[in-house]
This record gives sequence, structure tokens and C-alpha cells, in this order.
Amino acid sequence: MNEENEIKRKKAMFFRDNNISVHIKKNNNWFCNGFILEIKEDFLILDDEKEGRMPIFFGEIFEIEKREEKE
Repeated sequence: MNEENEIKRKKAMFFRDNNISVHIKKNNNWFCNGFILEIKEDFLILDDEKEGRMPIFFGEIFEIEKREEKE
């Protein structure tokens, strides 16, 4: 795993361990919102609020950040 993906993996682990909702921007300009359920070697399982459970590979992720609360 390259250094950039390792940083994304560590951020994902922090968000999962602290039960923090995330906003994931993908390289293809799509985005997902939800909670990280599992983290594997090169992908994570996200419980997306619209699509349900889905795998997302770290190589697909442009940015992963804490999701801002809706008002």
C-alpha cells in the first residue's frame, strides 16, 4: 500500500473507532456519506445513508473527512 492510501486508511480507522460519520469524495467526483463498518487491507465497507453497505477501495478515495452535521 502506498503512503497516500495508508494515510487514508489511518483516517478511516480513526473515524470508525470513534463512530464518526464521514463524507468521502471519490476520484470520479462522486461522494458518499455514512459510517465506516469495516476496514480491510485495501478497502473499507461504508454504510452509506442512501445506498446501504458498499465497498470503497482506498485508491478510489480523493478525500475522507468528518461529515458536517445537517441543520
